[in-house]
Amino acid sequence: MLDAVILILLILAFVSFALAAFNVSARINLVGLGLALWILTALIPALVSL
Repeated sequence: MLDAVILILLILAFVSFALAAFNVSARINLVGLGLALWILTALIPALVSL
């Protein structure tokens, strides 16, 4: 289950970076969103192991 969540977050981060690369205008910072999702994929397993 946790692997599926991490995979979904990584896919969303990739989509965010891809949209930012093609200069898709949005109300949110797509690079910041992608970085936050990417960091979250590393943070979740660390929090679960506590």
